[in-house]
Amino acid sequence: MPALLHILTKPDDALAAQIISAQKTKPENKIEVVDLTKPDSDYKALVEKIFESDSIQVW
Repeated sequence: MPALLHILTKPDDALAAQIISAQKTKPENKIEVVDLTKPDSDYKALVEKIFESDSIQVW
């Protein structure tokens, strides 16, 4: 099961939302989304998720 991490740096990114939605349709994908546009971002947890992921996309 591939672990896919999406890191959002821009609010309301339509392309990112479209790709994440398409990836979620495949049950073998484990999708994590971290939204850094929110003021309460947990960077320590983000670093842990980066090392646990097979693929990382930054939007």
